[in-house]
Amino acid sequence: MRVAGKTLVVTGAGGEIGRAITLEAVRRGARVAAVDADPDALRETARQVVAPPLLSTHVADVADPAGAAGLPPVVIERWQLLDGLIHCAGAVPGIDHRPGTLHLARTFLPLLRLRPQAHLVGVVPAYRQAVHGAAKAAVEQFAEGLRAECAGTNVHVTAAFLVDEAGVVKGAYRAAREILDGMERNVARVRAGSETPLLDRLGLTRAARPA
Repeated sequence: MRVAGKTLVVTGAGGEIGRAITLEAVRRGARVAAVDADPDALRETARQVVAPPLLSTHVADVADPAGAAGLPPVVIERWQLLDGLIHCAGAVPGIDHRPGTLHLARTFLPLLRLRPQAHLVGVVPAYRQAVHGAAKAAVEQFAEGLRAECAGTNVHVTAAFLVDEAGVVKGAYRAAREILDGMERNVARVRAGSETPLLDRLGLTRAARPA
């Protein structure tokens, strides 16, 4: 799904990766509803965006079911429709965020199903200390869980397997471009970040294939 002219929700938009995805999506011509629990971080994201009319900001904790449930009507009131969700919130090593991600996907899925083509992207963090078989299993379970939710619909699913290099902003923007490129190609998995050749050698990612 091409992002130009589409309306996307990006969660975790005040964080390094979420901010980079938000800025790159707006640069490509998408309308973005940027969501984060930290209002100061959201303001910084808004300050950096190249086309302010294409951005709306929403303070919400999507890990809280009530916070997630309140987002769809707010987004629709602002933009009237929704074409995609990119979930970057909850990137904390050692914590399983898949249940919250699936809940968020279910919250937005009715809106996404109304569109001719829609997309769900989950950014799955993998830190150096967690690069082992469990990381691969988490990615696979995450992706399959979302695909089960979207089976038989017009909604594509992409899992972005990311190695975070803390503090390296250049790496975040590079990963953002790779994630959005994968979304536009409708691939099932994206290998994003400068460490992905190492992950390939360890067998922790698969080649991209259609979603």
